[in-house]
Amino acid sequence: MDNFEFEKDISLKDFCTFKIGGSAKFLSLVKNNTQLIDVCLYCQLHNIKYKIIGLGANLLFDDSGFDGMIIVNKSNRILFRNVRGSFDSAQDDTYYFVYVDSGVNVTNLIMKCYMRSLCGFERLAGIPSTVGGAVVNSLGAFETNFSDFIEYVECYHKSDLTKKLRFNHDDCNFGYRTSLFKNGDYIITRVKLRLFKDDKTLIQQRIKDAIEKKKSTQPLDQFSAGSVFKRGNIIPAKVIDELGLKGTKIGGAEISTKHAGFIVNTNSATSKDIKQLISLIQNEVKTAYNEELEPEIEFVEY
Repeated sequence: MDNFEFEKDISLKDFCTFKIGGSAKFLSLVKNNTQLIDVCLYCQLHNIKYKIIGLGANLLFDDSGFDGMIIVNKSNRILFRNVRGSFDSAQDDTYYFVYVDSGVNVTNLIMKCYMRSLCGFERLAGIPSTVGGAVVNSLGAFETNFSDFIEYVECYHKSDLTKKLRFNHDDCNFGYRTSLFKNGDYIITRVKLRLFKDDKTLIQQRIKDAIEKKKSTQPLDQFSAGSVFKRGNIIPAKVIDELGLKGTKIGGAEISTKHAGFIVNTNSATSKDIKQLISLIQNEVKTAYNEELEPEIEFVEY
């Protein structure tokens, strides 16, 4: 159980895209699934609370830091396998299974699939997420859902880290930005994907289009955690824009002037700045539209 290392009192600003947060009491960067489970077992044995993160792209660390172990998942094994057959009796296509560790960067995976002329979720290129995060949050964009290509998810329940579990697609309860794993009770280690062949030039064009659209509409040159609110009866960015809130600032936090659905860290913003700006938006939207905006980002408290 001791094949991993950890450091003490590490700033969390370098482990999230917001570049906000205090220090973690402990931090461990794990490189494979064995280390991932071992450090979790270690934390449980020593009564240390822990939080597993990937790219830190959809969360906000507290200014006070984290009084426990932050586990940065860098597991990166990818295995490609082609199989003859079909899931549709009316066809006889060759499909490809890809077995991917939960710490793999989704965009890097897309590029490796592209090099093999494999297609599926390439329109998600440019979204900062690991495979684990894509599963937990049911990642989607441009009418493409990562979950549509999942055959099964391998994981462990935190109550028994000695027993590997496997959930087929239908058992994962995928929905809009949610899944069976959203409650944090499971540790995802590996995912089996099903992809198909396509013309390499067409795949490349879809990747290029997705990235260019993000660049033209989102503040990718500033620190943020992506879209702040979930869509519901209203489109958050649209109503925030209609209320004239673009550019509103609290401390170093600002509602993006490029995309009203983003809050950006313009100048040493604190988690308090971000939370106050979120509350301001929620109050304004509630008053004007009688709608409750639910945050999409996760708040990691001390």
